[in-house]
Amino acid sequence: MIRQQLPCDTCLRSTSMHRSPRAQRGATIALAALAGAAGLFARTAPAQADTAPTLAPLAGFVGHWHCEGRFANGKPIRSSENFTIELGGQWLHMRHADEPPNRYLADSWWGYDKVAKHFTATVFDNFGGDRRYTSIGWARDTLTLENVATSGYLDRFAFQRHGDDAYRVTYTYRNRSGAWQLGDEQSCMRDAQMPRS
Repeated sequence: MIRQQLPCDTCLRSTSMHRSPRAQRGATIALAALAGAAGLFARTAPAQADTAPTLAPLAGFVGHWHCEGRFANGKPIRSSENFTIELGGQWLHMRHADEPPNRYLADSWWGYDKVAKHFTATVFDNFGGDRRYTSIGWARDTLTLENVATSGYLDRFAFQRHGDDAYRVTYTYRNRSGAWQLGDEQSCMRDAQMPRS
């Protein structure tokens, strides 16, 4: 089981760093990120004003979020996620930080591939992980970022929106039998005290 090979629960989302460099390059995210497509949350006018049309479906993520949930083994996890529109409205930048005692940190960049016509996400983490993900966009209220590596570690993040100010993110990975296995789940609430960037 992959979890037993890891030094800590928070490392699960970075298991690609334990793979060969070739497998790491072929892997894909976002996060936590993460991270979406058409009309994620309604109250996003300031963010959408600065967002490229192809990235507008992700604009609902913009802001500060507090998340909490559990790993598959039942241990608690808490984190913060911060999303900003960057580089002329072409990219959504996500900063994920686990709260102690967990220690996973990640920067994700979400965008839109105009040629392939799908969303992309790349995550860099504090364990040396570098993963790439794609998404066709929203399927009802769920956006799935799936690792498209041709070899090595496969994982995905599913973001399920719950109104304007909440979402649930579920992280799963393919185990040795090929089945999707839960890594962790968190429910995230928007921090109303923080301004939207």
